[in-house]
Amino acid sequence: MLKTLDILLGMTVIMLIVSMAVTVLTQFISGLVNLRGKNLARGLSDLLQQIDPNLQRNIAEQITRSLLTHPMISSVGQRLGDTIHREEFVKLLMDLAAGEIPENHSQPLSDEAKQLLIQLLQQNGIDNPKDTVDKVRDYALQLELSNPELATNVRHSIAMLTEANSRLVAKVNGWFDQTMDRVSDRFTASSRMVSLLCSIIVVAAIQLDSLDVINRLAMDDQLREALISKAMVMEQTRADNQPQPNLNVDTVKTELHTLQQLGVIDVINSGKNWRQHWCEVNPIGIILSVFLLSLGAPFWYGALKNLLKLRGALAGRDDAQRQERQTRQPPKLPVTGQADSPRGVG
Repeated sequence: MLKTLDILLGMTVIMLIVSMAVTVLTQFISGLVNLRGKNLARGLSDLLQQIDPNLQRNIAEQITRSLLTHPMISSVGQRLGDTIHREEFVKLLMDLAAGEIPENHSQPLSDEAKQLLIQLLQQNGIDNPKDTVDKVRDYALQLELSNPELATNVRHSIAMLTEANSRLVAKVNGWFDQTMDRVSDRFTASSRMVSLLCSIIVVAAIQLDSLDVINRLAMDDQLREALISKAMVMEQTRADNQPQPNLNVDTVKTELHTLQQLGVIDVINSGKNWRQHWCEVNPIGIILSVFLLSLGAPFWYGALKNLLKLRGALAGRDDAQRQERQTRQPPKLPVTGQADSPRGVG
């Protein structure tokens, strides 16, 4: 039983280390393609078309891009910002319509888009965007003077409801949270697809054959002991107020190098045998590795913790049973040279 648990524990350590590599690669690709910003832009475009169903999609997307590349939302040129609050969204719409665009704004509105945005605001109760947004800011400042204990978002929300009370604010307040929920769901689904792609890339790059690893763990006592020691170190890191190891490229390289030295994986460009080793790889083991990695690093962190607890309990029980058997074992009889012969009758 304990050996089976050690095999599972060793496999968990391997999957956890490789899942760290997948996570780093996923974060890099998601950031590179600005996945979160693109999903937010899509959601805000949907919201604008919900406010005005007659608004063309390309105009809604242009307005959204102009919002998300605003210097107060995005800090990197034309890169789409990935976070915007409800009050910010309404105020920036009015700023764009009023022409109050910073000089370093990377995506200014075209004349057509600006005119259609002004019409959208007027149709929804904002006749003069510049005066309205100025009143909102002045009222928020008054609230800060009279009620400094209020949080910033609360002050701005009250100011918006007081000075910009309109169909526009009602529609945004009614749909914004639901829109952000859908943005979050789409981003999660997109991230999972990217993570699956990264899992395939990583498994192929290191030739992680789960079936071969399980067989090796079953036969190689030294490998199991090395991975169990590694598991205890990783759990100790968690115990020292560090929920997980620092996920950076250097850490991942170090951990993968450890698995390389143990002979568990064969990293690409690590030697001439990498291509030849593909002849020995079991395709089913590769597919199984991709499936296991798709469970994600949090799953393997939890599995590591639970398996270590279970192993400690089983090891303690085995020690207790062994001690009990030794205690109950009957004492050995003394060994004599030969049996006493019966005495004769005198």
